Amino acid sequence: MDMKTWMTKKSIIALGVAGGILISGAVFTQLAYPVQAAQGVAPSAKSVVEAELSNKQEQKVTIKTKTLTSNSPYLKAQVKIPVVEGLKDTQYGLEMNDIIERNADKAIQEWEKLATEGAKDAKENKYEFRPYELYIDYEVKSDGSAAANPQQLLSFVVTQEGFSGGTSMPIKYFYNVWNKAEAERVTLEELFGTDYKAALNKQIREQIAMQPDDYFADEFKGIDAGQEEDFYVKDSKAVIVFPKYSIAPGAAGTPEFSIALSAKGGDNEAAEASVVINKSDYYTKADGQVMIPLRSTIEGLGFKLTWNAKEKRADLTKDAVFTSIELDKDQYFFNKVAPFSLGTAPELHNKNMYVPAEFVSKVLQGTIEKAENGALNVTLK
Repeated sequence: MDMKTWMTKKSIIALGVAGGILISGAVFTQLAYPVQAAQGVAPSAKSVVEAELSNKQEQKVTIKTKTLTSNSPYLKAQVKIPVVEGLKDTQYGLEMNDIIERNADKAIQEWEKLATEGAKDAKENKYEFRPYELYIDYEVKSDGSAAANPQQLLSFVVTQEGFSGGTSMPIKYFYNVWNKAEAERVTLEELFGTDYKAALNKQIREQIAMQPDDYFADEFKGIDAGQEEDFYVKDSKAVIVFPKYSIAPGAAGTPEFSIALSAKGGDNEAAEASVVINKSDYYTKADGQVMIPLRSTIEGLGFKLTWNAKEKRADLTKDAVFTSIELDKDQYFFNKVAPFSLGTAPELHNKNMYVPAEFVSKVLQGTIEKAENGALNVTLK
């Protein structure tokens, strides 16, 4: 997952599985999920407070809190990181702990450097310097034990917030791990099936629609690749988390949407996929033909789009469904149905391919309805 940084008047040193640290525009390579534990990493703190999660006879997974500090007079650092013990895959746990601690150490070092530079600048320009602040803490959502959850899923969130003057912005990093003999990262696809994007987008839109005044209008576009790891699991629910200011005003904090894990449905139940095409995202031609964006519509419905630049063709697949569309060619088909015309060929608009709205009903066999606010609601069963 690429690290996402939303900030105003501050520098952020990223911690965790995000894959990188952004410091005043510079990128530093960083480890993600466990690969191989580093040797000889010296502990940065002496304070270790053990937090038992439940009954010791039933609970084998424990989380210890390790406190890291800074000796810099220019930085106030309150850093508490998790130390996981008792995973069935011992090596995975050791590597994960090692990564978290080394990243926290690096964050402290970088903030110490920034604070020192800030103090120097303040002295040279004769203004009052206030120590920078760095806070890192964590919260366990699911402890990975059979007693606590039958799926034995470990889920915790590390939150980091740095202050160098002005408004700060919390950044969250999500650790979701299957506690089994060979531990591995939990994915939304595993929790909700192959059509997870369509299923989750539908539920998130429904929750937003219940309180529309709490969110920016038309800002939620659906879960994208960069959002797929921003969740935690608690009480048999996956909680999808969005950054502050991304889809709602700052007063909303970091918006969260709880979705029951049973929402994926049974094995024989076809999930209903839906997507909303905002009024500003489609246009009407002179002949009255409504043109909708192909990629965002298709991917919102759970299809995979593969673009063939040489032939100017988009191949669309979803389970057993397949269709192919060529730019400027009024010829459509799906599966083994003979090609037919929709009266308008796919065309480029603002560097994106657009298709007639009838593509939804006549090719994908779905429905498309216009809402009172002008948006188009597309549904596919």
